[in-house]
Amino acid sequence: MIGIDGQIAAMAERWPSFAVVAREGRSAEWEGSLTPIQKRYRIRMNYTVPLAIEMFSIIDVQPRVQVIGPLLERHPEFDEGPVPHVYLNRQNVELPYLCLFDPFSREWSPDDLLADTTVHWASRYLYFYEGWLVTGKWLGGGRHPTTAELGNGNAKSIAA
Repeated sequence: MIGIDGQIAAMAERWPSFAVVAREGRSAEWEGSLTPIQKRYRIRMNYTVPLAIEMFSIIDVQPRVQVIGPLLERHPEFDEGPVPHVYLNRQNVELPYLCLFDPFSREWSPDDLLADTTVHWASRYLYFYEGWLVTGKWLGGGRHPTTAELGNGNAKSIAA
């Protein structure tokens, strides 16, 4: 498992435009910008390294990525609307968490560097999001977790 210091160092090396804006214990929060096609998006990424002795599921410990500006547009009339492939943020529904990988297919683990996975996936998500805005169709793939996979219901997809 990669510690938070290792994650911070890798982000600083590979994504110097992403700055650590908060750090506490085994948690860090970064902000930076991505421009996948035309628009520039301000991104917030939050991650807490799980303790090795904790029983955890990937859905509970995955990095949380939000678009903080411009806000993601809502289009309930589009395929996969109102916003495709996001998780509900119960504290602020205007800032959902991006669904960047399938947590049940072992596409990411705490052994992976955020700089090598999460930032690239956020850029890819935004690439397909821009296409969705133009065409009304989501071409970025993905699937919706079942209720059984979500378990206790803490994370809910609002893409359906």
